[in-house]
Parts: sequence; C-alpha cells; structure tokens
Amino acid sequence: MQMRPPAVPATVPPTFRWLSLVFSVLLFGFLASCSGVKLVPDYDAEAAKAITDTSAEVFAFYDKMIEAKAKANPAKLPYAAFAGDWGKIETDVRVLMVREESRPLNTESQRIARTILEFWQKYRAGHQKTDDYSAFLLGQHRDRFQRLFTAALVAEKAKALAVEDSDAKKE
Repeated sequence: MQMRPPAVPATVPPTFRWLSLVFSVLLFGFLASCSGVKLVPDYDAEAAKAITDTSAEVFAFYDKMIEAKAKANPAKLPYAAFAGDWGKIETDVRVLMVREESRPLNTESQRIARTILEFWQKYRAGHQKTDDYSAFLLGQHRDRFQRLFTAALVAEKAKALAVEDSDAKKE
C-alpha cells in the first residue's frame, strides 16, 4: 500500500484570507501616508538669482577675453592680466556650490555646481600653464558654461511647482 501525502486544500483557509486583507489595508494605508514625502527641496528664488548672477559674470569674463584675443591676434592672452577675474569668479562659483550643498535633497543641483567648479578650475589651470588661451577654446568653454548654467537654472525652476501640482492632499 502506497501512502499519499495529505491533500492540499483547494481553498485558502478563512484565517489566512483575513490576515491577507488586514495586511493589504495596512500596506495601502502606509503607501497613502507616504504622499507627503519630499524628494526635492523647495524652489529658492535666491539660488536662482545666484545662478543667473554668476553665469552673467562668467559670460562677461569670456566675452572680455574673446574681445582681447581678437584685438591681440596673434599675440597671447597672459594669465596675469586676467588672474583677478579668474579668482573672483571662482569664489562666486564656490559660494554657489556651498549654497547648493547646504540644501538637503538637492543632489542634481549639487552635481551641476560641482561640475561648473571643476571645469572652471581646469580652464584656469590651463590658462595659467600656457599663459595663453586659444580663441577656439574661448568660444567652446563659454558655450559649455552656458549649457551648465542653463541646466542649473532649469533644475532650480523645476522645484517651483505650484502648490496644486505638488500637494495631492489639497484636492
């Protein structure tokens, strides 16, 4: 005689059904309560102004160097003539980075500010090393900074959602 394993009931016992229902309700309640979780910081008008002010300084600096290069062609653009501007703008970029890093949940803006600083330092070191700046690179570098500052401003403005777009509890 062959022994068969006990039969598995075709239906779920009532106690298990009640437990799964309670678990489902608790899970739904937990997920619904998470709607207030913030994933990005609030919009900061001062941060947006700092981005536009710093970008204006960078663009003015590059325009000044492009003009000087056009007038000096083929002469060099000595680093010493622009060292003060390099330093002042680097300070402003560092302040921008500190502002972004001090705001929680702000990783994208922090990454953009850090990238701006890294490129600024790289280009400054290149100008210092060669004691010149090629006309071609001046335009390329200015355009790169324009893209980076645009990305920084777009990232900040994305935080400016209207209340009705950011608070599901209002409706």
